[in-house]
Amino acid sequence: MLTRLRWSTFGLRGRIVGLVLVTTVATLLVAAVGLLPRLDSQLRQAALKTLRTDVKTHQGELGTLASLHYPGYSFVSVLSGAGNDYLFRADRGLKDQSDGVVQSVTNAYNALQNDLGATQLILFAFIDSSGQGRPVLPAGPASKPGSNPFIEGSAALVATAFHTDKRSYSFKTIGSTEYVRTAIPLPHADAVLVAYKSIDEIPDAVSAVRSAFTLAAVAGLLLTLLLAIPMTATLVRRLHRLRQAALRVAVAGTGVGFPVDRARDEVGDLARSFAIMQRRLRHQEEARRAFVATASHELRTPLASLEGMLELLADDLRDEQLDLDDAKALLERARAQSRRLGRLAADLLDLSRIDADIALRSEPVELGELSRAVLAEFELAMGERGVTGVLRDAAVPVWALGDPGSIARILRILLDNALRVAPLGSEVTVTLSGTADPMLSVIDQGPGVAPEERALIFERFKRGRDTGGEAGFGLGLAIGRELAERMGGALVLESAAAPGATFTLTLKPAEAPAADRIIPTVAGV
Repeated sequence: MLTRLRWSTFGLRGRIVGLVLVTTVATLLVAAVGLLPRLDSQLRQAALKTLRTDVKTHQGELGTLASLHYPGYSFVSVLSGAGNDYLFRADRGLKDQSDGVVQSVTNAYNALQNDLGATQLILFAFIDSSGQGRPVLPAGPASKPGSNPFIEGSAALVATAFHTDKRSYSFKTIGSTEYVRTAIPLPHADAVLVAYKSIDEIPDAVSAVRSAFTLAAVAGLLLTLLLAIPMTATLVRRLHRLRQAALRVAVAGTGVGFPVDRARDEVGDLARSFAIMQRRLRHQEEARRAFVATASHELRTPLASLEGMLELLADDLRDEQLDLDDAKALLERARAQSRRLGRLAADLLDLSRIDADIALRSEPVELGELSRAVLAEFELAMGERGVTGVLRDAAVPVWALGDPGSIARILRILLDNALRVAPLGSEVTVTLSGTADPMLSVIDQGPGVAPEERALIFERFKRGRDTGGEAGFGLGLAIGRELAERMGGALVLESAAAPGATFTLTLKPAEAPAADRIIPTVAGV
């Protein structure tokens, strides 16, 4: 917990910079630990492999060196300007022939040393049973006992190669220089060839790489700091602006301006998301205020009328001067206002359910049967207004997928609106179609809807101008459209040249339940 508190005190900027630095340092350390030791080992193995390949490549020179029968030769001391030089020669009876052989062997030796790039190439011959031999080449002072550290350091290697008759490769440090070496037995000549090749450049190369790596690491850390600090400062500053704007919105409301961040990154996306959220909250707040104001106004009007009529009735009753006809008229008007309040309460309840996202049922619904049931509810009202209700259903049952109560609610809204504007003696027609998607249309012969009001009438608390003199709240079509969309359908106002209006509800198709598919057959019997 203490560690967490200490870490949190650095703030976002310090933590990001710290994490970047820790990650960079850890990466460099892992690279150094994993790279430099392996580099030294890989270079040494590469040098060993190169020597092995070169030896295989120059088998001809090795064959020439092996062609000399060394046991037939002996060392002789030849006086030269530098002292006694040790050479080998043949017995006196083979002297003429041996001089040519010696020259051939010497040439092969020199060529092989040049081709291998060997620092030292020593040919040991006259090897006894213990594996000890004499250096035949190079000839001269370098081959004198105790004068050449390569000869002294090769005794065990020569004995092993002679006894195993196998080539061996190894590393050897002489003085302060490291060499890769090989011992090559020449079995037919009873001799062993030892080659030393300096690899002193490997430590130098590793040291150069280490120095370059250290320099690159320091430069990388400095560059990380130079890039990370300004970047984190900019990031924290942008986040700080968002925080301050969010606090201002929380204190002063959604009307406060939100900072614009045009950067195409996550913080910019967050800022734009906040701005979108603020606009939607502002829109919802405006809608809520408008809803409350309109609902209060709509409630106040019928309530005031109802209260006034009840006061008149109360005055008449107190004065005992009750006019029965007038009382009946006041009572009927009060009942009308009461029904109006009931419709408003039902509409507001529907809106609250829609806004609360309450799940609707989704099941097959036969639109013909549902339409007949809803039309039966309007028979009395249509008779009072002199309007005829007509159902034009399809030849077959039309099945749709949706919530039965919501579909009936939409149909009631459409019939109620049509009944308000329908002239005396006209028809209100309900038409069903199931050719593709199930459709239910309500057609009236009223004044229709003005073009500029076609979209307006589907908004909450918005009404068209031609309402047939009937009072309403402008909620029915808004509720109908939102219920249709919640069921995956649509409620639209069709374009029609003839007088009147046509509202069409489109729903998703559904298959009839198995029990209902045999009804036509049963009815036919």
